[in-house]
Amino acid sequence: MIYEGGCVKEFFKKLTENILSHDNIVIMTHKCPDLDGMGSAIAFNEILKKLRKKSCIVAPKSICDKSLNKTIKYLNDKKYVIPFKYEKKINDKNTFLIIFDTGEDVLTESEDVLNKIKDRCVIDHHTILCNKIINNVCEYIDETKSSTIEIVAEYLKYLDTKIDSDFYTIMFTGMYIDTNGFNLKTTPRTLYIASYLVSMGADIKLKQEFLKESIDDVLIRYEYVKKCVKLDNNIYLCVIDDRYSTKLDTALLADEMLKFEGFNVSIAIGKNSNDEVLISARSNGSIDVCKIMSKFGGGGRVGAAAATIKNSTIESVINKLKNVIKGE
Repeated sequence: MIYEGGCVKEFFKKLTENILSHDNIVIMTHKCPDLDGMGSAIAFNEILKKLRKKSCIVAPKSICDKSLNKTIKYLNDKKYVIPFKYEKKINDKNTFLIIFDTGEDVLTESEDVLNKIKDRCVIDHHTILCNKIINNVCEYIDETKSSTIEIVAEYLKYLDTKIDSDFYTIMFTGMYIDTNGFNLKTTPRTLYIASYLVSMGADIKLKQEFLKESIDDVLIRYEYVKKCVKLDNNIYLCVIDDRYSTKLDTALLADEMLKFEGFNVSIAIGKNSNDEVLISARSNGSIDVCKIMSKFGGGGRVGAAAATIKNSTIESVINKLKNVIKGE
């Protein structure tokens, strides 16, 4: 069952019942995790400690998100041990699996874990177009939420429990990133939850440290921005065509372009080391970029979406993109 809107308390009750009735809790997010997905997982692990439950987080095979790497290093420096566990070592006996920030099976960190554990819960804020994780004990998918962290923060309020201030900071940072500094996907409820996190001890200065980039990285990004081209009315494209890129590279580039006057939609394209074409799209809400990315097998939300295309070239993807925008 999908719980929405006013049913959130019913979902939280069901979630709590399942947590308490299982011996082990496994937390998982998507491949190449960001601070929304992994930040939710790390914070939720602290909630599980308050509920006196044994838990682990499915270990990510790779992390390319710099803010997440900084966050993990910060926690390690403070002698906090994140309970990462490799997929092959995860026990499925009387185990409850909670999946954050994706509702698609192919995007999860481990499909083996997904298939092995039958009692599952999905908590997400994206539009799910295909490959939906089915047969869940419960799920909460709300596209009006700024981030998965916003839902986790609401669960904290529901339980009326507290965790260490560092984890409120991590949650606030994840929300800040997913809303592009509270400029996109932001509702009055989002700002209320952000205020709640600050009131509970989220450190704004520490958030800024997690977000800082090197000047070289920023200057490189602006070299690509300078070469962006107009595809259609207020729709702009930027291409990374001289080096391998990551999903983070294209995401940051698309985010950056949307800051400029006259840019209603920004699209960034690159190619990774596996010879896959990466697209990240951002919108001010006037155009649903999730629908555009669905034509490439991707997904996301109205204001932010992405796709990964195998067995193609940047040139052919750009040509198809132009046709999609024209409605052909």
